[in-house]
Amino acid sequence: MLKMHNAGLINSALSFIFIIMSGFLFTEVPALFLAILISLSCLNLLIGKFYKKLNGKVANILAAACLIALFVVVGVSDTVKLFVSMMLLASTFKLLQARTTKQYQTVCLLVFFNLSTLYLFHQGLLETLLVSSLYIVNFAVLGYLDSPNSFKTANKQSVKTIFFALPIAAFLILFLPRLPAFWQLPGPKLAKTGLSEQVNPFSIAKLAESDELVFRVEEPNNTALQPPYYWRSLIHDEFNGNEWLISDILKSQQFNLTRKPVAPQNYVQYQVIAEPSSANWLYGLGYATSDNTAVFSTYNGLLKRKGNLNKNIKYTVKSGSLNNVVLSDFEKRLYTRLPGNVNPKTRTLSLSLAEKNTNEEAYFNALLRYFNEQAFSYTLTPTAMTGENTIDQFVFDNKRGFCGHYASTAAFMFRVAKIPARVVSGYLGGEQKQGSTLNVYQYDAHAWVEVHFNNAWHVFDATAVVAPERLNGSLSQLSELNESFNENLGFGLKRWSHFKAINWLRNHLEELDYKWTNWVLTFDQQSQQNFLKSLFGNKANWITPLVVLVTLAFVFLGYFFYSKRTPLSNEPLINEIEQLYRWANKRGIETDVTLTPLQNIANIKKQKPHLSSELAKFEQIIIEVRYQQLAFTQKRKTTARVLLNSLKTAK
Repeated sequence: MLKMHNAGLINSALSFIFIIMSGFLFTEVPALFLAILISLSCLNLLIGKFYKKLNGKVANILAAACLIALFVVVGVSDTVKLFVSMMLLASTFKLLQARTTKQYQTVCLLVFFNLSTLYLFHQGLLETLLVSSLYIVNFAVLGYLDSPNSFKTANKQSVKTIFFALPIAAFLILFLPRLPAFWQLPGPKLAKTGLSEQVNPFSIAKLAESDELVFRVEEPNNTALQPPYYWRSLIHDEFNGNEWLISDILKSQQFNLTRKPVAPQNYVQYQVIAEPSSANWLYGLGYATSDNTAVFSTYNGLLKRKGNLNKNIKYTVKSGSLNNVVLSDFEKRLYTRLPGNVNPKTRTLSLSLAEKNTNEEAYFNALLRYFNEQAFSYTLTPTAMTGENTIDQFVFDNKRGFCGHYASTAAFMFRVAKIPARVVSGYLGGEQKQGSTLNVYQYDAHAWVEVHFNNAWHVFDATAVVAPERLNGSLSQLSELNESFNENLGFGLKRWSHFKAINWLRNHLEELDYKWTNWVLTFDQQSQQNFLKSLFGNKANWITPLVVLVTLAFVFLGYFFYSKRTPLSNEPLINEIEQLYRWANKRGIETDVTLTPLQNIANIKKQKPHLSSELAKFEQIIIEVRYQQLAFTQKRKTTARVLLNSLKTAK
């Protein structure tokens, strides 16, 4: 049975781990269930302090209530969050009922599983460091259960073990073949990408409230990407009167394997590192294609993710222009469809412009002039508009809007004029970082129009005349909207980046996160093959396994000789007793390993009676720690060292 003096400390340490793990789910599970988890952990803290266990009936009733709350509050639609929440709840209740050493060891084992599930939601550098520290504490608790001396000593041993294991782990990651997983859980529904298949003018405006990173772009030194950067993600070809949608026709066509993507002309090449996402769409400039095996290139120049959504993905993109795009009669009808009897004023305006500008290019320029001359303005806080004729309200009454308002209006007007048009959503611009890296955030979400004439698709973006400075850089760098932009953002470093110290900290943290993502999270099979080829050239196929086998042989041999030299016992006072024996042997007093420490000390007392007082005190410490199972605290350790020093200086 576990002694009372250990139970409080172990309960406190494990409860602390559960509270931190619950905090990791802050953005993933409802606040009510999070409060239940933290309350149970706090209850464990109180139990650890007073060493009282819940009555069995009370515990069962509480468990049943929490299980019902789990299914009602968390729900069953997201199986990953349900699984993680259930694991954490069950582990917390296991701690509530733990009494023996074996039961606490079971809780520690469950903690390892729970800590591993956190990587389903968070894989950043800071989160990894925090989870690693929790691993260390949990290892320390296990060591403390096995050898209850000093918890501080157990933590030191845990840290030492982790640091010894790190080089071996790094070696295995670099050199062992990276095979795809035999099975995997469905990706959690991460809200990292705020775009939607339905474009409502107000939905994209809400994205300006988020400063989450969406993706990074690595530009090779010999490549010159020129702004404005229109990062395409989705094409919306159907208008229902209020929203732009992706029609079933377009969905079936873009994943039709018989329609192969065409190689773009005069392309530029760059790399994108995308964050985990709730959807499979990716990002590229213009007409984009990728040879990455985890990326699907659609015939209309969009990129889709094939693999798991809860992982960072790094892929190479070729972007360029695509001329001679001839639309069939069916496609022309598809891109000019409109519901009848909506926005009559805007219809009349569009037909009036079409009468004065009889070809597509002239109409294109006339519409740009109209937005420029009619005192339209760009805002992050547009006025709410309801009803069937919201485009009429925007064009003739409000004239204040975000990108979605202008894209929706322009695409509608082009279609009224029988010019094929579609709304495209994605991101515009990005923040240039050190070197040639570009960071794109949620608040850079954007919508624009692609118009077809002269056998090509052309970008139409009223932002170019309403807020031309928006075309360069990021939304956060738009000086006219700086105040409203900061007010829209939630709590975070970006909101306070006008302070130099905070901006310096934010930039350096982002740089660290970029290196972690680039070197660790996106280190896949292709990255490993390139790394090994750079080391061993064309001989990598046979040199790599040889290096692995030789290295592992040296590791095992080193461990074998180290374990032969070092005592395997974790019993407390081993080092101090050995020091006492060495002191006695130097003075001609033989010690017998077949005798107990107390018997050997009794023999030393007979031959050194003038040191009986110091030896008796040392003997008392052995009795307390080895036989009474009291903790080998720092105070006892210090006393033992003082006694040994006094013996060494004695005659």
